[in-house]
Amino acid sequence: MNFKIFILLTSLFVLSIGLEAQSVSIYELGPPITDYEDNFKNLLRNWTKKNITNIEDFEISDIHFVETLTSRGRYNHYRNFFSSDKPVYPSTKGSTSMDSKGTKIKEFYIEPGYAYTELYDTRGMTDSMREILSDDFQMQARDLLSREFDMDTLQLFNYQYHKEYSDTTSSGYEKQVSNHSVTSLEPLSQNYIDIVLERRKKVTDLTVNDAREFILENLMIEKLTRQLAFTNTVKQGDRVYSIELTYLGNSYTNYIVCSSESKKVVWDYFFMRIMPEQ
Repeated sequence: MNFKIFILLTSLFVLSIGLEAQSVSIYELGPPITDYEDNFKNLLRNWTKKNITNIEDFEISDIHFVETLTSRGRYNHYRNFFSSDKPVYPSTKGSTSMDSKGTKIKEFYIEPGYAYTELYDTRGMTDSMREILSDDFQMQARDLLSREFDMDTLQLFNYQYHKEYSDTTSSGYEKQVSNHSVTSLEPLSQNYIDIVLERRKKVTDLTVNDAREFILENLMIEKLTRQLAFTNTVKQGDRVYSIELTYLGNSYTNYIVCSSESKKVVWDYFFMRIMPEQ
């Protein structure tokens, strides 16, 4: 097991990554969204074996309206909630193949879970990583993720990083571009630059104390990144809903946000990752 969980998870906010251009959110495949309830009608209409291969492992038991984000305090509460380790996250796997008759067969599996499981369970890790993620440090990292603050009142450091890489390979000349937009509470450490931006070091190259400092720094950067995305997407007046589901007998509550302007779901980590073909 490695530390990829601590590397910036910007793909959570780019819902089109790895998805076909003809695909749309499971909330939007169907009649146009003109009211909040249309999202859930489409969700249940599209909740089929064709779109979710392991659908028999699930049960959607209820959908609730929770509240309208009318106050700054409640808005900030959800901004902190969605940047913690509490929301339901998906693990997905998909494949496309052809049968003997040339018919396309698509499979899509999704499982609910939570981010940062390494901060709760270190089984399967190397001894060096388990030393870094001691019980006391795991608690310290979880405390950081659950910490609530109002980022609008903080002084933030914003960095734009761009680097081009080129190399000659057996197939010819290759060029790669690396772009990062980083927001931090403090100037970036050299270890963060070396590991995340330059990629010339690994966490395991550091001393135990330096590795822990890097992990905490990166967790805060990830938290701020999610909060910035939330701020740019969700507005006061938007509505919060919850979807109750069970997976293999385990219960989960997935919170989503609907825009007061478009009525569409604009913030959801779980169901919005299901993109059926039109």
